[in-house]
Amino acid sequence: MFQSKQNHGTSLSQFLISYGSLDVVVSVFANFSFFSTLFQIPLRIPLLLFYFVSVWGLYLLDHLWDAKRELDPKRERSQVYLGHQTKIQWGIGISLLLSVSLGIFWELDFLFDNLTYFLSFAISLLLVVKGLSPIPKELLVSFFYTWGILLPFPWENGLREITFLFFLHAFSNVLFTYNLDRDLDKRQNALVFSRFFSYDAMQFFLRLFLLVGFFFLCLTTYSMTTPLLFGLALGLSYLWLFVTTFLVRNTTTLKSLAELSYLPMFLPQIIFFFSGLP
Repeated sequence: MFQSKQNHGTSLSQFLISYGSLDVVVSVFANFSFFSTLFQIPLRIPLLLFYFVSVWGLYLLDHLWDAKRELDPKRERSQVYLGHQTKIQWGIGISLLLSVSLGIFWELDFLFDNLTYFLSFAISLLLVVKGLSPIPKELLVSFFYTWGILLPFPWENGLREITFLFFLHAFSNVLFTYNLDRDLDKRQNALVFSRFFSYDAMQFFLRLFLLVGFFFLCLTTYSMTTPLLFGLALGLSYLWLFVTTFLVRNTTTLKSLAELSYLPMFLPQIIFFFSGLP
């Protein structure tokens, strides 16, 4: 279905995992699992589905928009998206319909309770599209990603340290992936940090953020401010991303590896599940 001469042999699995943004959906699930276990708040199935289809549709729309704006020579992802534009548009339309339906019929209270977030996100997205945002895209993406993940959970429980360290990991992750796309962002005149720093300088800064975050995570775990199991899970995510920044792979693989650095966040849920078995 997604294989053709035009897309240079892109496999269905590669499309679904990276080009199809399913790696992002998996990372969202891992992070929800982490915070759900941390705050001991079970997640509702309709809310999870609302997040999954919304995130999936948004990433598909972003990739298709990039593909249409990209100048020749186009990257493989852009060629795939343009070559299967009708299928992608159907996917975006279906995800939008499902997201609206889930929001209206099952999660209307959640939407109204967090109206500030959704309005802020919509305004920021509009400013980015129009090229009027005064804030670099990496900071906006990591901020709204972190805020969005934490929406179903309370902020007043004294675990602000681990949520900040989660944000720092998300920010480093976004810096890494945007640094890989620096040429595209430069051609599109996007406001990103990579416009002001070289590739090596960006790699240095994001690794520094990861090292600083990991150091403070160790401190908060040692002082028991962060529960041991959750500190271990987030620490493994830090190490995964840190190692990924040194790998020599194609851009698509590196992006997927960076996104999947959240997989260790499943660890607390897995441990608690098996510890509850007779």
